[in-house]
Amino acid sequence: MTQPPDEPAPAPAAEVEAEARRLMALIVDQKLRVRLMGGLAIRIESPSASRPPYERSYRDLDLVSHGKDVGALRRLLEREGYVGDKLFNAIHGAQRLVYSAPDGRWTVDVVIDRLAMSHTIELKDRLATAGPTLDLADLLLTKLQIWEINRKDLGDVICLLADHSLAADGGTRESIDLGRIRSVLGSDWGFCHTVERNLGRASDQWAEAPVPDAPYPVDAQVATLFEAIASAPKSLVWKARARVGERVQWYETPEEAKR
Repeated sequence: MTQPPDEPAPAPAAEVEAEARRLMALIVDQKLRVRLMGGLAIRIESPSASRPPYERSYRDLDLVSHGKDVGALRRLLEREGYVGDKLFNAIHGAQRLVYSAPDGRWTVDVVIDRLAMSHTIELKDRLATAGPTLDLADLLLTKLQIWEINRKDLGDVICLLADHSLAADGGTRESIDLGRIRSVLGSDWGFCHTVERNLGRASDQWAEAPVPDAPYPVDAQVATLFEAIASAPKSLVWKARARVGERVQWYETPEEAKR
């Protein structure tokens, strides 16, 4: 497909990854409560995302920032040559910010305290991780919450599950904490329903396009996740909403704000 004349061609994935790592090293060095999420975070944490069939290009560095560290983050980005979208940031700056690289080949998209898309994930207290990205469980939830999930996002889910073990007791930095997933989904039926749907779709896509030599078979990982979610304690709100079911819409359909 021909690139529109006013839109730069995508930068090589390795170049965007290198810039994400560079920026995150500066952020971590300043002890800012800011972490990388999205596809680039999964590429950094999951080797399978850098190989067929799920390697891809990236146009965004997706960050989540603690509200109290937004000012320091903005100053850092501007020192590094990033240019803020003045109108967008003036309108949406309490929840989200957008900055462009000097050459325009990628953007930095910042959400503040939480990710609010098809479902809301509170992340304000999840930003003191040891590495540059959100914890693996949070990365997984940020993808599985997408109601209109596409093949690219399902590929990210598959790569996370193919490369990392599931840990019932919190585990380590390199494992996916089932306790976090159970806690989030056990209090929100709608979120839980969307996640279960998307896990089924990920398993189907894995059957069509598995990751060669994956450390963990994704269909087995999905089965373990279903068991963990089913056995999680459910809140009274969860149980009440479950009785309503699909008669009332259980997800949001946020429109991408124009930049």
